[in-house]
Amino acid sequence: MARTIRQWLGASVTLRNHPRITRFLGDANPELWLPQRRSVALGAAIGAAVSVLPLPAQWMIAALAAMRFRAHLPTAVVLTFLSNPLTTLPMWGVAWVLGALCLGQPIVWPDAATWSNGADWAAWLGNAGQPLLIGIPLLATFLGVAFFGLTHAGWRFAVVRKWRSRPAARRAAPIGAGME
Repeated sequence: MARTIRQWLGASVTLRNHPRITRFLGDANPELWLPQRRSVALGAAIGAAVSVLPLPAQWMIAALAAMRFRAHLPTAVVLTFLSNPLTTLPMWGVAWVLGALCLGQPIVWPDAATWSNGADWAAWLGNAGQPLLIGIPLLATFLGVAFFGLTHAGWRFAVVRKWRSRPAARRAAPIGAGME
């Protein structure tokens, strides 16, 4: 059964009242759970940016950042799952390409960067690590800005669409309906 956005965002009330989550957050700011355009867009930006970072417990980092910046907590946590076993390597590949472009290196995977039993960490970091160290923060910033903008635009589109459908709904309603 397909759920509307309003129903999905209303599920945050259920999450907010969950006993384990309440025990973890305590009396946290209620704005963390209210779906508003700014907070949801900021939560999407935080979640998308944190999902690229190669850190353990990304969801916890996103939750802490959402609490700090008063973003929509469920959105920030859910979007950290953009990075999963199927998407992590392609995202890091894009990050490596971005880093290599910024460093002016050719977009060819260096031979010294391949992993073998006798791999030298210094050679690996020198050849493949530098583009990754530059590319991962660039990709995180890009994804954060892109998700913020897309969420803002999508929210605005939905609101305008609903506003425009109101006159047609009023014309289609029978006269005297709802006046009980």
